[in-house]
Amino acid sequence: MAAQRHGSVRAVPVKNSQIGVLAPVIAKIISSNAELMSDGHHSYRWMGRNFTTHDTVSHGKREYARGQTHTNTAESFGALLERTKLGVFHFLSNSHIHRYLNELEFRWDHRIPEEKITRTGKKKIVMKPMPVLQVLASLLNAAAGKQLRRTRNRGIFSFNTA
Repeated sequence: MAAQRHGSVRAVPVKNSQIGVLAPVIAKIISSNAELMSDGHHSYRWMGRNFTTHDTVSHGKREYARGQTHTNTAESFGALLERTKLGVFHFLSNSHIHRYLNELEFRWDHRIPEEKITRTGKKKIVMKPMPVLQVLASLLNAAAGKQLRRTRNRGIFSFNTA
């Protein structure tokens, strides 16, 4: 998964974390102009050379943040996936995992940052759900020009009409 701070997220199911599997996916969903932040996984270190900058934290050494470098945003999306799996989906089928991830991406991308002041007086950004009518308008806007059709074996496929 790739998460932009206070922004969108992209999650793609992959078979494993080997460089040959991850590199094409990362290249497809993250701009080479991005400032990449990751944990110390060897695949990310190798791929980090293709980006403007690449900073890492070492979870193995109990380092979770160093200044502005951390992976908390991506890990927050992972935690959302786990909570949704337990409370809503209960089971994630491998053949439909991309659909579960798409739904969570949609939910994640339809949040609004709100600045709060903590009890200690520090400023903190809290993400709030977008108003329902605004989410519905976004959904309908994205659906324009698309159709869902049934296949002969009762599956579903989509295509653009525009």
